[in-house]
Amino acid sequence: MLFYLMHIVHVLTVILWIGGLAFVTSIVLPMAIRTPDALQKVLLFQRIEHRFAKVARIYVIITGISGFAMIFLTDWHRLLFTMAGLALTVMTLIWVFWFVMLFGLEPLIIRKMLDQMAKGGTKLDIDAIFKRLGVVHWVMVFISLVAATAGVFVAHGLQIF
Repeated sequence: MLFYLMHIVHVLTVILWIGGLAFVTSIVLPMAIRTPDALQKVLLFQRIEHRFAKVARIYVIITGISGFAMIFLTDWHRLLFTMAGLALTVMTLIWVFWFVMLFGLEPLIIRKMLDQMAKGGTKLDIDAIFKRLGVVHWVMVFISLVAATAGVFVAHGLQIF
């Protein structure tokens, strides 16, 4: 019973997480990019992204707890880093990537960019930054969908190879 509860929590949290990421990527980011004033562009994106990052961190924690609980409840941890557990390993590595992004790299990168803007010493090409940000976000959506696909394989006992 605990496994099923963890599975439900895991799937619902992943839906909210990837849905939020896709919303920011496909709706918010293009709105910010189309905003003509550079300051307004940055402020719009920062307000929404900053708020979503807090929620995404909670999703990452819940997804990790429920995912690792399922791994240990089923003894699937023995499959990690084996061919039979490739899909499970992919999901785990993508979760680690997201954890590092949300709790390590993202705050540092955003803080550095905002500090540069506040100092004004370096001319930043805001449009170029937002275009790169858009590409990075689409890559993150793709990576997240790869993890979700791997989850379908694991949930149905399918092997990739």
